Amino acid sequence: MNYWSLPILAAVAFAAAPAGAESQLKAAPPALNPNQGYALVRLGERNSGVWNFVTLAPYDEKAQDVRGQGRAKANPVPPKTDRSVSISPKPFLDEADHVRTYLVAMSPGLYVVSASPTTCFCMGSYSVYVAPGKITDLGFIYVSPENGSSPWGALSNLRSAADLEERGYTVADAMAIVTATAEAAVPVSLAALPREAAAYRPAPRFSNYRGLLINRALPLEPAK
Repeated sequence: MNYWSLPILAAVAFAAAPAGAESQLKAAPPALNPNQGYALVRLGERNSGVWNFVTLAPYDEKAQDVRGQGRAKANPVPPKTDRSVSISPKPFLDEADHVRTYLVAMSPGLYVVSASPTTCFCMGSYSVYVAPGKITDLGFIYVSPENGSSPWGALSNLRSAADLEERGYTVADAMAIVTATAEAAVPVSLAALPREAAAYRPAPRFSNYRGLLINRALPLEPAK
């Protein structure tokens, strides 16, 4: 089965969210808080009936690391600001064609799309600025293991070594990102709220602080 009828998109490793703004919303707010950022993202199904979640981490572009860690230790995340933002399978705003649409309220700032449940994309991913008072549309993110099991076209052709695929917890995830446009379809409840397409920038590296499998994100795909 191939679900590749929709465009494709794009976390640091999973961590419990500290006190901050992060909140995965069940419904669109009547108005946006001017002091909060909002990320809209569509996540493709990992495989039949199984959903991914991804993590965004505050990123220091100059130091090329997660804020407050390693090379960016001198640039900590301020108190009461999100240290990571995990987008989990529920709640979601909409589900169609094996894709769920999520809206997350979060601290404004620069984030890197850093990890899947098993894999840190610390060998190369993308950063994005989430501005206050508006929705930043991250487009589509598709994540699947590199073992030919993905239902999504660009990922379904990726394979690891045969001997690795036969062992548990040895095959890294791959991640494909398809960017959004200003005309991208959104749930009706979001239509009147201010929204802009994410302006992704390369994040060449950051550290794998959770000891996950490692990989790099695929090149960005433009919206079709």
